[in-house]
Amino acid sequence: MRIALIDLGTNAVRFDVVDIASDGTARRLHRERLAVRLGEGVFRTGRLAKTAMGRTLAAFESFQKTCRELNAGRVTAFGTSALRDSANSDVFLSLLKRRTGFDVRVISGKEEARLIAQGILAHEERDAKDITALVDIGGGSVEITLCRGRRILRSTSFKLGVARLQQVYLKTVPPQPAQGDHSPVTKLHRHVQSLLAEGAPRGGWPDVSRIIGSAGTIRALDRIQRTAKGGALTAKTLRVWAERLVPLSPAGLARVPGMEPKRIETILAGAIVLEEIVRALRADKVEPTDFSLRDGMLEEEIATVRRGVGTALDFHLKDVFEKARFWGQPARHLHHVEGFAKTLFDRLAPVHRLGRSWRDYLVAAAWLQDVGESVSPVHHERHSYYMIKNGDFPGVDAWELEFVGQLVLWHKGGKLARAEIPFQEAFRRGAFLRLLSLLRIVDALEKPQAHLVTLRAVRRERGRVQLDLEGERSAVNLAVLRVEQKKELFEKVFHLFLAARARK
Repeated sequence: MRIALIDLGTNAVRFDVVDIASDGTARRLHRERLAVRLGEGVFRTGRLAKTAMGRTLAAFESFQKTCRELNAGRVTAFGTSALRDSANSDVFLSLLKRRTGFDVRVISGKEEARLIAQGILAHEERDAKDITALVDIGGGSVEITLCRGRRILRSTSFKLGVARLQQVYLKTVPPQPAQGDHSPVTKLHRHVQSLLAEGAPRGGWPDVSRIIGSAGTIRALDRIQRTAKGGALTAKTLRVWAERLVPLSPAGLARVPGMEPKRIETILAGAIVLEEIVRALRADKVEPTDFSLRDGMLEEEIATVRRGVGTALDFHLKDVFEKARFWGQPARHLHHVEGFAKTLFDRLAPVHRLGRSWRDYLVAAAWLQDVGESVSPVHHERHSYYMIKNGDFPGVDAWELEFVGQLVLWHKGGKLARAEIPFQEAFRRGAFLRLLSLLRIVDALEKPQAHLVTLRAVRRERGRVQLDLEGERSAVNLAVLRVEQKKELFEKVFHLFLAARARK
């Protein structure tokens, strides 16, 4: 299963392409982060700016190209705070879908918090007894999740993202000086304290053993702290940094050891909001993590695979089709044999009783059964098997390649002793025999130039199955004879008489 994951945040859009095996293991093929600044000005105006939408659209068009090149079978795209808060997000998302085909789903703050927590908990060491806080500081919002072990106790989203706070409160770099309680920095501290108090659990925030902090702002602050002085982020060190950063110009901020240029505009807001969170939760320190929303999205996809929904081949049939073409099989021919395979599988579902996902293996085998003829027509099935086993099929599990390869190896005919079936699991052995019996019929229909024969009907009657064929007369007659030759395994497996005839 090859998927693309897109996290469209307020400041940046993050894009991954990942292969997920049937056992749930994941392999990242591509990772990209683009600072499109979709939320530029949105928290002052309430609307997405045309320039910001243009940058984001260009990024998504590049992602579309990458998805095609890597044959990503599915795209999951989520949007967060900037899209939640803008009045014209629907118009932009409609344009995005029309231009790229990507359907971006805007998730709630609570769902965002849950996914972030899921991504962190899947990878970070967890305290089984004490309460841990998972904190993500984004551009538009802050998510705080309290958990014990892997159990999530509470997730809350606050409108305290650093881009939002910079646009609404601090406004300039450095903030314009003011007198006493009217200074922007003082107002910001009080605003953060107020929202954290309003969103606290009944009885107030509990003491937490530690804070695990995700997203770039927290990692940037940790890097500055360790580069300059060493040690961890605490309420005290964050207060010191906030006070030091207040008067600095952009040039002065750029000279701070460990500072990233892209964080200059929002680093002060980040230091203030993180300090207030640490104080509210009475945590000893903040430990940064690399895991966040994208990882939570990936965990959702992995859980889907582990539940047995879909197959790896289901998301890679395009790869198999293109490989068959590369090995010399004409596209027109492949479409015809695909039609035979799907028709037989679907019409005979009450007979074979295999789940829908098994059809992918029959289709793949039908496409690849004759690719070995490019090496030699003599025992071409052996060459086909070797090519399948050693071909480049990213994302397809080894057992799946073996399964399709064995179908191809035995498709021409011959008695197959039970000991020769190369699968130990009973369900795979049973599926293999049933699919092989169907593949041999596909081969019988395919050999007399598949495009000259049409499988019009598959009729089930008591004790028999009848195939009605149409097409060029000599080709149909030859197909009828070949079905007669290759039906033995079908009749043995299903205990049904099989016949083919020219439709009148």
